[in-house]
Amino acid sequence: MPSRARLLALLLALLLHAHRAAGQSEATGSPVSVAVDTAALDRLLVAEDERGTGRAGLQPLLVALDGADTLLRRVAVRGIGRLQRPELGLRLVPYLADPLPAIRAETANAIAQSMRRVRRAEKDSTRSMADRAAAELVRRLATESDPTVVDALAQSLGRLPLPDSAAARAAENAIRGRLTLQVTPGLVHGLYTLARVRRATGNVTPATVALLRSAAVGAPDTLVRRLALLTLAAADGLDSVTATRAARDPDDETRRMALRGTRVLAAPLRAELVRRASSDPSAIVRLEAIAAARLGEGLPDCTTILAATRDRDPYVILTAIDSLGGGCADRAATVDALRRLVSRPPKRGPPDHLWQAGAHALLSLARLDTAAAVTLLPGLTGSPRAAARIYAARSAAATGERSTLLRLAADADRNVQEAAITGLAAVAGHEADSIYVAALGSSGHQVSLAAATALKGSAYPGALPALLDAFDSLSARRSENARDPRVAMLERIGELGSSTTAPRLQPYLADYDTTVATLAAATLSRWTGEPVTARPAPLPIRAESLGSVFLRRTVRLRVMMAPSSGGGSFTVRLLPGETPATVARVLRLVRERFYDGKVFQRVEPNFVIQGGGPDANEYVGDATFMRDELALRTHARGTVGISARGRDTGDGQWFVNLADNPLLDHEFTIFGRIDGGRAVAERILEWDQIARVEIVEER
Repeated sequence: MPSRARLLALLLALLLHAHRAAGQSEATGSPVSVAVDTAALDRLLVAEDERGTGRAGLQPLLVALDGADTLLRRVAVRGIGRLQRPELGLRLVPYLADPLPAIRAETANAIAQSMRRVRRAEKDSTRSMADRAAAELVRRLATESDPTVVDALAQSLGRLPLPDSAAARAAENAIRGRLTLQVTPGLVHGLYTLARVRRATGNVTPATVALLRSAAVGAPDTLVRRLALLTLAAADGLDSVTATRAARDPDDETRRMALRGTRVLAAPLRAELVRRASSDPSAIVRLEAIAAARLGEGLPDCTTILAATRDRDPYVILTAIDSLGGGCADRAATVDALRRLVSRPPKRGPPDHLWQAGAHALLSLARLDTAAAVTLLPGLTGSPRAAARIYAARSAAATGERSTLLRLAADADRNVQEAAITGLAAVAGHEADSIYVAALGSSGHQVSLAAATALKGSAYPGALPALLDAFDSLSARRSENARDPRVAMLERIGELGSSTTAPRLQPYLADYDTTVATLAAATLSRWTGEPVTARPAPLPIRAESLGSVFLRRTVRLRVMMAPSSGGGSFTVRLLPGETPATVARVLRLVRERFYDGKVFQRVEPNFVIQGGGPDANEYVGDATFMRDELALRTHARGTVGISARGRDTGDGQWFVNLADNPLLDHEFTIFGRIDGGRAVAERILEWDQIARVEIVEER
């Protein structure tokens, strides 16, 4: 079977060929002849990016739906789905019968995306819309002949907010019916999504589990085997035969995923699978073995985890150290190993990596042996590296070392302050309210957020005026990126204020952030007992020529890492045809040198690395939010996405998928994929520094 990536490439190539357009498909790179109405394309892309709130409203999208231009029709279908409005999603149902397979596939995806905010348990008009959408997708899945459309229908059906087990069984039966005829990634992906929500809708049936077991070891497509194993793990359906055979698969991602569901296996077999995986040539499999070693009842025998602290791969070493903090059957041996790692950490690697093992070991030790950790804490507290002092704050919180936390709350680095304040909230509670109040006015969003969060339930006399002043000051910056601390402050103001405070909040009914304006209205309504309506005035969206971005054939970036972090570089091929607004923003930020000198502050092996923000944390980025551009593409290993903290809240920071992460599909924008130097990206550790990002190809 062809891979999903190849199917998507063929789908896009067919679309552009049918459209007889000029340019190149970014998915295939193969030239096709083109004639595109660029003005119309730009109008509908801008209307989508403005979420229908601009001068033209939704009209460009709706006009393109009924036009003869197949490219514009596909882009309009996709754009309407991205609005996540159920009533508009139902308007797309007729396009499930479009003559062009590419549009039928896009329609299925858009319908599911339009239902994203429908709640499973609610019985209202949106619930009935979601039910109608499910019925249409089931009906089309039974008759569709094109394999790419079948995949899109199955994935979309699995993603719908199905209300109960009966609806879930109907969707499952429809997908399984096609799976008996042809095993494709999209069909298995649909079952994976259903299995993940089994607490709400019930587990998949034994008949489906049997098909998945067969696919996990017999399907020629590696993506099918990976997804089948993930689905079996989610459904507690892995059996000994499937696990043993999958553990010998030539594909390392498949061998990794074979370990995911081993919790349900007999302990001796699980231990044997972990032992074999611990010596696997692939680091991602050895990493997964550490997690699998902790499955089952009681504290694990940590022999394999202790051995992994001497692995050749830094990710494996650090993951093993972190895992030891969860406790082991042989506590004494574990504590001794961690003490040695704190005192004599490995000295391999570039300078930016040398602090990591000792810092991680101290935090794990703090969770197991308070007294031992306290004696070693001063060495980390006095480190010249802010990243190490963050771990000192976390370790101090784990040991209850209040004096260390008070010292670090006054640190020069804002991320250290945030970690210390979070620790103080857990250790000292409201006894440290004066510290939190003083931190409200910090220029670091992460610090003011931590301080406002710590003040929940406070009776400190000066808390309310400090909150009001800090809220006014932060709001005056008119940065959408300040939403999280502003919302936290407003929640505290709502708890501590009263109707006499109302005049201070009245101006925020017309706030530039709809979320803040809505919360201000709810707070005033509660205080006054009268209905209050928000009148938000959103910031203008920066004008971009999105049509010209969309039609670019090739755009590549080179990310160069600092020598102190190991050096090297990797290239990212951007996806302007799928995410034009995101690509336009990223290109502008690259030209402005936004990413130069920044760090990757979050590293989760076998998941993602994230960074590129101005203050080395997820709460500070570009001032205005980016709109989500969710497409058919899956979060495969090596794809690059935009980090976000909710709907349409991307702020320019990136994440790189270190492994296949289908749980992120249709939730986060994918704007590029690494097409050179992936090994460099996959050795980045926490706080490694980007030297420079540059555009190396744009045509």
